[in-house]
Amino acid sequence: MDQDNTAKLATLRELLESGATTVNVDGVSVTIDLASVRQEIRRLQAADSVQRNRRPVASRILTSGF
Repeated sequence: MDQDNTAKLATLRELLESGATTVNVDGVSVTIDLASVRQEIRRLQAADSVQRNRRPVASRILTSGF
């Protein structure tokens, strides 16, 4: 999983704000469930908030092999 979901969130928010329910890509029509988009935005925001509260790993000490 990406540690920073900023780009994904921006794309999903743009899609949600447009209000589009169908998208044509290379001649293929795709139906978008806006409720699912909202749910994915909440999931990504929750994942980002959890990640922000974690301290970065600066180093690891491996004690196996002694």
